[in-house]
Amino acid sequence: MSVSYFIRYEGEPEDVERFFSHYRTQHAAIMRQYPGIRACKLHHPVPWNDPVNVNKDRVLVLAELVFDDIDALNGALNAEIRMKSREDFLNFPKIIDGKISHLAVETETVF
Repeated sequence: MSVSYFIRYEGEPEDVERFFSHYRTQHAAIMRQYPGIRACKLHHPVPWNDPVNVNKDRVLVLAELVFDDIDALNGALNAEIRMKSREDFLNFPKIIDGKISHLAVETETVF
C-alpha cells in the first residue's frame, strides 16, 4: 500500500500555459524536496463519453503526491520545505471561479 495526497484544482486559471509551466518547473522543484516523496503525478481531464448519466467533474488538474505511508506524508506536510511550496503558490496565475481542495488517501490495489 501507499499513501497519496491529492490536490484538486477546479476552475480556469487566468493563464493556463503559465499555470502549468510554473507547476511543472518551479513548484515541482520545491515539492521534489519533500522528505519521503516518491512521485508527483498530474492527472489531466480528457474528453470521454459514458452512456450512463453521470455528473462530470470540472477539474482543471488533479495533482497526486505519492508517499510510502502516512508517516512519510505527515513528515512532508510538516517539513519546512512545505511552507516554501505554500509561499510559491502565490506565484501561480489566479484561478477564476474555482477552488482548491486537498485529500489524503491510502491506496489499495484490488487488481
